[in-house]
Amino acid sequence: MQNRLRCSLFVLSVTVFANAKAVSAFPAPSGSLSATSAESALSLSDVQQEEVENWLASADGYYDTKQFSLAISAYLHAASILAQSSKKTDQRLLGTTYTNVAQSYKRLKERTETVVYYRKALAIFTALNDKKYMARTLNTLAEAERYINELEKALQCSMLSLRIHSEIDDPEGEAKAFMGAAIIYRHIGRYDASLEHAYKAYQYFKRVNAPNRIAKAANEMGLVYTRLMQFDNAERFYLTTIGLPTDKLEPRTLATALREMGVSKWHSSDYSTALNFAQRAYDIYKAENEVEKLSLTTRIIADIYRDSGQPKLAKARYEESLNYAEASGNKLNQTKSLVHLGELLINQSAASAVPLLLRAQQLAAEINDTAYLLYSYRALRKADKKRGNIAGSLAYAEKEIQMLTILKDEEIAKQMALSNASLYSRTLEMELNDLREDAKLSQLELDKKSDEVEIANQRKTIAELELTKNKYASLALALMLAVCLLFSAFIFRSFSAAKKRNAELDKLATQDPLTRCYNRRYLFDYLNEDFANPPLAENYSLIMVDIDHFKAINDTYGHTAGDKVLEEIAAILTHTVDDTGIVTRYGGEEFCIVLPTSTINSAIDIAHTIKNKVSTYKHGDIEVTCSIGVSSMAFTANTPSELIEQADAALFHSKHKGRNSVTSWNEIAP
Repeated sequence: MQNRLRCSLFVLSVTVFANAKAVSAFPAPSGSLSATSAESALSLSDVQQEEVENWLASADGYYDTKQFSLAISAYLHAASILAQSSKKTDQRLLGTTYTNVAQSYKRLKERTETVVYYRKALAIFTALNDKKYMARTLNTLAEAERYINELEKALQCSMLSLRIHSEIDDPEGEAKAFMGAAIIYRHIGRYDASLEHAYKAYQYFKRVNAPNRIAKAANEMGLVYTRLMQFDNAERFYLTTIGLPTDKLEPRTLATALREMGVSKWHSSDYSTALNFAQRAYDIYKAENEVEKLSLTTRIIADIYRDSGQPKLAKARYEESLNYAEASGNKLNQTKSLVHLGELLINQSAASAVPLLLRAQQLAAEINDTAYLLYSYRALRKADKKRGNIAGSLAYAEKEIQMLTILKDEEIAKQMALSNASLYSRTLEMELNDLREDAKLSQLELDKKSDEVEIANQRKTIAELELTKNKYASLALALMLAVCLLFSAFIFRSFSAAKKRNAELDKLATQDPLTRCYNRRYLFDYLNEDFANPPLAENYSLIMVDIDHFKAINDTYGHTAGDKVLEEIAAILTHTVDDTGIVTRYGGEEFCIVLPTSTINSAIDIAHTIKNKVSTYKHGDIEVTCSIGVSSMAFTANTPSELIEQADAALFHSKHKGRNSVTSWNEIAP
């Protein structure tokens, strides 16, 4: 009962707030009375009706030509007149006008005003008890609350929208509400719930053959799998979008799938394919003049050029990305482009990199972005070291350490907020389930009362059938008991299935599907947990393994053969390490092994064993070698990233000295 009351109070508070705003925003003209007064309920005059029609026609014209500020002004003029009428038709039109104002503010990215006017619209539709528009407005309000990072409010609006949709016949609106809920669940880390809701939307849109909506649902499921670093699964959904008729899709929806396919292929080191997808996305954003998306996509293209060993092309694209970021006024995108460009230039001309990185540092400080302050300090440290400015490099190292501490605290706070939102989402789901159970129990109660009335009538009219009546009553009781038992069994099976599905999702979230090793996400969770309880013993070691010339294997023998090599090399690593540590797929053909109880010498021995086993491995005509880097807590790494960077630097040295070799960090440490 308390849960239901809380939901009702939320809707009531929204209604009161919005009604108060609606009335106070547009005072009635002199001589007129407020539409909220029962004694003075007024209809609009013919002149006023014509004024409303003219203002709305002008507003719609401005909206269609993307003159959103002028559209808002015209819509509000119409609303100020409509607010004077208490007729239902005028009130409904007032609600849709507030919705149009909210949508105009949404296009201008004025998030707070968007929320305010969606709330006003919701108040109108709630007063009219128009459930279809209440449900749809709650869904759009949920999206607006999400944009201002009010995730709990967003989730509550979304759940209320779905609850109302379950009571009315509006399958399209319900599918859109499922999509809205899926996005919110993704933002709070409830990936299982996100996939479940997105798939429900996807099924409906496939059933009614709505290509663009199918594409949006497929993209959403792809984004969830991208978050889980399960790129193979993500690609299936992005390719679904790409395979739909282009003329039936919004350009932005198609561009999203192309861009994310580029990111996925980049992560798997398939640079030529990644570049093809990213460039196609770029061409769409260019045609649509989507400046912010152009900045993001151009930066992805630059990353691909950088990692494929084409620094000149990478530099040109980073500069282009920076130009787009400046044109859009997005300081975060400017910061990212500057950091990436500065890092690229360090090895070419450290002196040229420093002004860019200082500018990145200033912008990151302005927008209070701790992560990119850290990245800018780290890059400046490397640049000063490259220039021989050891004092400057040490100063930036101290700032880098300070930022790491702050970032860690922020990450903990963020995780707590997401955990609270996730817990709140489960609470809301339980409340909705309670309401459904109450409805079922109420129906059972009505059935029972109906039986009692029937029995009473039989007692009055047919006394001689008392024995028969009792027999039927017993049968009815037995049937009710059977129904209850069946219902309990159904609930138990549903709970068990959900528990099993959650366990499978947890496994999927931590395991690489190809190699069956742990994935990168699990690696960092594992390391962060160990580093959260310092000091770690010196016999804590880490090995980075990279398969030599793996791209050549893919190019010569095909990706199927390449996948088989990855799978079998992973088996060699897992068998060699056994119970002494964990094996994770770090990315592409690179693996990371954590040995929490091995000294550096033991780790080096294991590394040589791996190298020797791999060098004797053959798959058909394919011969494989690997390069290995080893690090240990004996070398005083302070963070998981630093421990990995040490091993990665040692691996790079193994590559540099001819591959098929093992290098320890202490061999190359400055």
